[in-house]
Amino acid sequence: MNHKSIRAISRAVWAAVVCAAACLVPAGPARADKSVIRAVMNGDLRSIDPLWTIAPQTRVHAYMVYDTLFATDAQSRIQPQMVESWSESPDHLTWTFALRDNLRFSDGVPVTPLDAIASLRRWMLVDSSGQYIADVLAGMEQTGPKSFALRLKSPFPQMLRALGKPSAVPTFVMPARLIDGLPANKQIAEPMGSGVFVMKRDEWVAGSKVVYIRNPLYVPRGEPASSIAGGKVAKVERVEWLNLTDPNTQVGALKTGEIDFLQFAPPDLTADLRKTKGIVVKSLWPVGIQGHMRVNWTNPPFDNQGIRHALHNFVHQPDMIMAVMGNMTDGQVCGALTMCGSATGSEEGAELLLSKDPEAVRLKRGIEQMRAAGYKGEPIVVLDATDQVMQHNATLVLVDAMRKAGVNVDLQTVDWATITARRTNRGPGPNGWHILLTTGGQVASENPAFSILLPARCDKSFPGWPCDEPYEKLRSAWLNETDPIKSRGLAVDIQKRAMEITLAIPYGQFLLPAAWRDTLEGVLDIPEHVVFWNMWKRE
Repeated sequence: MNHKSIRAISRAVWAAVVCAAACLVPAGPARADKSVIRAVMNGDLRSIDPLWTIAPQTRVHAYMVYDTLFATDAQSRIQPQMVESWSESPDHLTWTFALRDNLRFSDGVPVTPLDAIASLRRWMLVDSSGQYIADVLAGMEQTGPKSFALRLKSPFPQMLRALGKPSAVPTFVMPARLIDGLPANKQIAEPMGSGVFVMKRDEWVAGSKVVYIRNPLYVPRGEPASSIAGGKVAKVERVEWLNLTDPNTQVGALKTGEIDFLQFAPPDLTADLRKTKGIVVKSLWPVGIQGHMRVNWTNPPFDNQGIRHALHNFVHQPDMIMAVMGNMTDGQVCGALTMCGSATGSEEGAELLLSKDPEAVRLKRGIEQMRAAGYKGEPIVVLDATDQVMQHNATLVLVDAMRKAGVNVDLQTVDWATITARRTNRGPGPNGWHILLTTGGQVASENPAFSILLPARCDKSFPGWPCDEPYEKLRSAWLNETDPIKSRGLAVDIQKRAMEITLAIPYGQFLLPAAWRDTLEGVLDIPEHVVFWNMWKRE
């Protein structure tokens, strides 16, 4: 399948929902209410629980309504957020934290150390760095009206980095009365936070609109806003997310002023937007987004390492980048699971993936390797998120290559919200799956110990559930290594082992710019996230 055909199919899919999407944009002249920001985000909000799912839409929602203990600033330094002060004992086994004054949930109830403890306990169930802390945790306890302590069985030198990282599961603090004892696989029922905004549950229409209003009880820090850290000041009264799924509708609404902000400008229409007066087009994520292909280790035949590894032959990144972006300028071929351009990025072990052999050679080699490892023509279920331009176009390229090679592919088209629910199904069965394409960013991926996509801890891993003890020993050694040279060597070893076992497969890096009206000021450059504090609208 050539690039033009793939892009034509994608446009046809989007065109099928034009009428339904257009109905969401109010008719008449553009609205210029300075107190309201209207935005189109990358997908619909289906869950309000950032621990139940790491869907980016849910994480951006969580940053609207919750606050975190620590945060990462624009220079990648960890800064206190809800915490006022902290200390580490001389033996490195006790960390004590004091919360700052004036912390209240949006219902007026003060935030206490017990809320922080309950939030950390639930966070440790799902986050990779939290799991490392749980492994060495002796206990957590309140030590004063505003303070609490973590007592460890052995030192954990990256404690602040773990508590302050912005992805994939930050330390969002929720009321203990709502989450104490709540397992991570059961969703919270109420989005009660102490953050900058309050979610209007009564105005949330799934598939249509999400509404937030300024939290009058929120007291920002005194420092200037810096990435996720610093003073979070709501400069508008209301933020609305409108779910417009058709790219042409999105761009039309931005041009007429019906919306103020578009998280990802459609690649086909970016050149047109750049020429439009009054529109800003800019990438907010400096090294872009990483394409990340998940393989389900629990569903045969991909419980077989040889069959998994043969898949590298079918992932041709230049074709995928062209299908998504329409050019190679806004994409980068990269075999590093921790992303090219990051401090830990290495392409060791990615020789098959990055092969420049002709297509016929690659595909023949791939199917021969699968058959030699035991593939007998079983259907391979590939999930295709048709409402995600990047994943959808790249999936079409992958499936075309696999079918050409002789793989029996069962392509199942769904929306992204369905995938985030269905990907939790392990093993074979009616809702089983083998392959799905997702994305990650530099902040989440560059730390091989903390990235939620990179563990191989069996049932504690991200869906796909890779399970490999030698790989986990390398990650643990990297986590505790203080020598930068040795640390770099361990990062290379982690990459090599990950590619050998096919933990996952990167399918390129992509620069997808945002677009907004030039009347919108204060847009912060934050990798992997969009925040609406600090934004305001001028005449």
